[in-house]
Amino acid sequence: MRFRSVFFKLFLCFWLMGAVITAALNLSVWLRTGAEPNPERNRGAFGEALNLYAESAVQVYDREGPQAFQQYMNRSMKEAGSELYLFDANGQNLTSQRTSEEAASVVSEIQATEQHVARVSALGRLTWGRPVVAPSGKTYFFVVRLRQPYVPRNLPPLGTAISILISGLIAYFLALYLTSPLKKLQSTVKAFAEGNLDVRVSPALGRRRDELADLGREFDHMAEQIAALIASQKRLLADISHELRSPLARLTVALELARRNSTDKATTALNRIEQESERLNKLVGQLLTLTRLESGAERVPPEMVVLEELVQQVVDDADFEAKPLNKKVKALELEHCRVRGSSELVRSAVENVIRNAIRYTSAGTAVEVYLRWRLDTAVLTVRDHGPGVPETELGHIFEPFYRVSEARERTSGGVGLGLSIAERTVKLHGGTIRAENTPGGFEVIIELPLAPLPAPVPQTLEKQPVF
Repeated sequence: MRFRSVFFKLFLCFWLMGAVITAALNLSVWLRTGAEPNPERNRGAFGEALNLYAESAVQVYDREGPQAFQQYMNRSMKEAGSELYLFDANGQNLTSQRTSEEAASVVSEIQATEQHVARVSALGRLTWGRPVVAPSGKTYFFVVRLRQPYVPRNLPPLGTAISILISGLIAYFLALYLTSPLKKLQSTVKAFAEGNLDVRVSPALGRRRDELADLGREFDHMAEQIAALIASQKRLLADISHELRSPLARLTVALELARRNSTDKATTALNRIEQESERLNKLVGQLLTLTRLESGAERVPPEMVVLEELVQQVVDDADFEAKPLNKKVKALELEHCRVRGSSELVRSAVENVIRNAIRYTSAGTAVEVYLRWRLDTAVLTVRDHGPGVPETELGHIFEPFYRVSEARERTSGGVGLGLSIAERTVKLHGGTIRAENTPGGFEVIIELPLAPLPAPVPQTLEKQPVF
């Protein structure tokens, strides 16, 4: 649990508030009862006063009758707020007011014990009663409920500690209730940022109707809009790519017919048309590949890929292509790594990264390739000696058609799909890809999960002939 989190701050504030309230109540009780006679400390004087109170009330009833006792009760209620009850020897109520549950319970206990009984309710009100013998010889049960709550001088240390712990428990669950939607929203936003556009937060919030639930519903609405826009963009790319394939095929056929019927003067123009047609055809192929990867139509076959051999082949081909540009591609370290997936897709991802490095590395330098394994991960590092990428744009270079240079000239690089295809391919294989600036260059790191080692085949012992 982080100490700067909202949960910890709410929990600490609620707990401190509960502890302060408990301490304030303890202090106020102590100040209030400090100068007053305490029933616990002056049990004898307090009990004697109640005994006199009971005998006086019984004498009024026995000598002057029920009407006089009713006036006595009304005066007691008005002056002290005490409720009086009088019962005969059989436990029958002799007053006009309704018997309370506490009074009836005290009478039952008096009948069982034949002694005085004192009870303190949950709200602190004292109910006291005792049997009284009147001057006429009759036995009555006198019960009184005091108005003022019965409180001790101060709360005991154990009670104070328990009160603080209970307040802490309440504060914990209250803080958990208030911050749980934020945790759910955080996990949903993280999943959405990682590419899961179908995730929503409303089902996890249940029937909440507060401001945090409103925030979750607004996020879901935003997520639906973004998912619809991205889906529309993907459909547009797929439709355009498919529609361009047919005109390009017809253009290639028309170009071959034009070559047969043209003179030598038109050869240069036709070669230029063929070159641009090939570039356009390559772009359409990359768009189709990107669309298949993003839509999930591409499936990873469960085949074993010997990664060091694949990387070495790509390095050899790329080095041959880089020599006319006065550049080199070197594999400085290739450790044995096996991954499970599509060798064709993995080769395409590695080629795109290495060719991108060739494009930007300075003339007279070499692109360095390292393949190492770390725990259960194969780490491929491709480093160039170029100008690098501004730190603010590192997170965007894997986006389709994104180029660091604002100019769209050919010397600034390709069309911006190579790294995008590499990123989608690596994710399809359960790996990650990232880019970093290094002193004097730039590097791309690809991490792929290693394939589990095959279980050893148990060897069976051959039965030897018995002679």
